[in-house]
Amino acid sequence: MTDSAGEAPSAPSSDNALTRKLARLAPLGDADRLALEGLEHSAEWIAPGARIMAEGEPPTAIRPLLEGIACGHKDFRDGRRQIIALLLPGDICGGHGRLRAPMDHGVRALTRARVASIPADGFAAILERHPAIAEALHKAALVDQAILRAWIVNLGQRDAHERMAHLFCELAHRMEAGGLQRDDSGFRLPLTQQELGSALGLTSVHVNRVVKRLRTETLIDLDHGVLRIHDLPRLEVLADFDPAYLSN
Repeated sequence: MTDSAGEAPSAPSSDNALTRKLARLAPLGDADRLALEGLEHSAEWIAPGARIMAEGEPPTAIRPLLEGIACGHKDFRDGRRQIIALLLPGDICGGHGRLRAPMDHGVRALTRARVASIPADGFAAILERHPAIAEALHKAALVDQAILRAWIVNLGQRDAHERMAHLFCELAHRMEAGGLQRDDSGFRLPLTQQELGSALGLTSVHVNRVVKRLRTETLIDLDHGVLRIHDLPRLEVLADFDPAYLSN
């Protein structure tokens, strides 16, 4: 592929979060990175708590999360909410390529978030022209499925203490892989106790007790929306955590 002067296009100077994630899953060439660079032009900022996609909505576009943190959720008629996924930069809101089926869950921003949009036709064209991107997206979808299975096991078999430890271990590994972890081993976790309970199947009161216990055990601190893990290996032992499911 060349430009009008007959020279090959240069690779983008800085990749967006989706490009960085896909490049970890499959080798991407310069043309692949350039194809994904256009996401920046479609990105928009979403306010904390605002809806990104609604349950029942026909997804006419793929919506990658470029900055911020979001969650997938199922809502009940009585106001209860189950958080079924935590989405980090590079993740795709609403799944990978299910453009014909209505959304079976909602997606909301937990922090101020920047979300891009790839129309269905444009997405299909990207996959056809760039098999490396298609391969990486397929691997990303497999990792997402593995995370969902890990969450099911977490909710079904671990006690509250182990359950929270496992979630924190998973987030630490995912944040570090995405280059989001801070030098002081802390990262933003802007979940209220109610939202953390919605992800772990616990009441707010129980969440508070477990956080205090993990803090007393000098494993973590969770203050002002920042989680600091003081001893990740020991936390992994507590949670019986194996990060293999986070790899393709």
